[in-house]
Amino acid sequence: LFIPTQDTAASSDDFLVEVEPTLASTQPAVRPAVPTRIVIPIIGLDAPVTLAASQKVSIAGKVYYQWLSPDKYASGWHTSSAYPGTPGNTVLNGHHNVFGKVFEHLVDLNIGETIDLYAGDTLFHYIVVNKMIVPERDAPIEQRLENARWLARSDDERLTLITCWPADNNTHRLIIVAIPDPARQ
Repeated sequence: LFIPTQDTAASSDDFLVEVEPTLASTQPAVRPAVPTRIVIPIIGLDAPVTLAASQKVSIAGKVYYQWLSPDKYASGWHTSSAYPGTPGNTVLNGHHNVFGKVFEHLVDLNIGETIDLYAGDTLFHYIVVNKMIVPERDAPIEQRLENARWLARSDDERLTLITCWPADNNTHRLIIVAIPDPARQ
């Protein structure tokens, strides 16, 4: 998903945003730990979380920042997103059909199912409340920026997972939104 600035050509495999990625800008006085591991038992996922990289891309004369998924079996934490357990949107991305396929079965996750996210030794429990597939690759820039709003900061605590879809052509984005699981806090 995207962010405005000025440079290259965007690949449809990664995620653009409209804000320059930096380490979480609203850092509390005592800094919580970054996410280190994601576990989703229902789909057999247990993977490390690394820091996601970003790059500048140029689309129609505007520059955006593009989040890159890790090129290994790992999910990438968007460093401008919230720390787990704090108000805000904690965003993780990952490949589903290459480089270890960390989010290969994310499409099989349903509303009401659980996600566990570790930040160091601390475990956070989430429950899926939204699952959507949105057009991306051939969509107009306005649609792609609208899709990127799911990566934006929020006032509530949430976890957002994002990957490409479907496996054979990556024309869409699969977005999963989860909130703290009140039954497991």
